Amino acid sequence: MNLKTVSAGWLLLVLSAHFPSAYAVCFYPGTDRSGYKIPLKTEVRTAEAIVIGRVLSEDRLQEDADDPDGVTASNVTIKILKRLKGTLSGVIVVRNENTSSRYPMSVGEEHILFVSRTNRGTWIDSCGNSEVMPDGEQVVKEVRTQLRSLK
Repeated sequence: MNLKTVSAGWLLLVLSAHFPSAYAVCFYPGTDRSGYKIPLKTEVRTAEAIVIGRVLSEDRLQEDADDPDGVTASNVTIKILKRLKGTLSGVIVVRNENTSSRYPMSVGEEHILFVSRTNRGTWIDSCGNSEVMPDGEQVVKEVRTQLRSLK
């Protein structure tokens, strides 16, 4: 192995330590330009529910034997602490695909979550405004203001 190969390997290792999670590629509608984020006003209007919840558990699903990691998705169980919009209460289960489009959550964390439902289940759009707390406090304030203006 030559010095260039070893140096390149170390550089990749160091960089990966500083960027531990992959983020979704969110394209502007109708373009191939990335960096899009759903406007908060749009997501407040279109989300089935907006809640603050605590992640209780994550169950990894092995649905595809061809998947190199063996995990195709996770079911994330979330206890709803506060309901800002919608009728969800108690505990919900969110499906998180094992792709760069998943919304990252860890057990014990609290998040403000913009919840959607489709025929594939309940999910969180990683291109939206969901955010870990307490960083999401400003989003909570803006959501409350927007919800008052919709009445």
